[in-house]
Amino acid sequence: MYKDRVNFLRSLKYRSIMSQHIAFDHAHQLSELVKHAISTSSLIANQNVQYKIEQEQVFLTGIVSSYYVKQLAQESVSRVDGVRQVHNRLTVEPTQNEAEPLSSH
Repeated sequence: MYKDRVNFLRSLKYRSIMSQHIAFDHAHQLSELVKHAISTSSLIANQNVQYKIEQEQVFLTGIVSSYYVKQLAQESVSRVDGVRQVHNRLTVEPTQNEAEPLSSH
């Protein structure tokens, strides 16, 4: 009877370790998918975009050159399987060329 209890407790410990391992693999896989979504778009990849993932929520931070790129980053990440919500905290700072008005000559 004592052996049965010990074996049962050991099996619980084993299951607990396995569930943690699965959760880690899922988080790692989600991170890789988000990284891929950001790096595959040449418009986004050339920007200063970082991300953090907490419980299937992605927080985008950094600086981009236009509101279009900001929206594109959000849409790209939101399409990743497993992402529940995107918090777009990207700051828009147009580059020098984009900020200057066109001169008429």
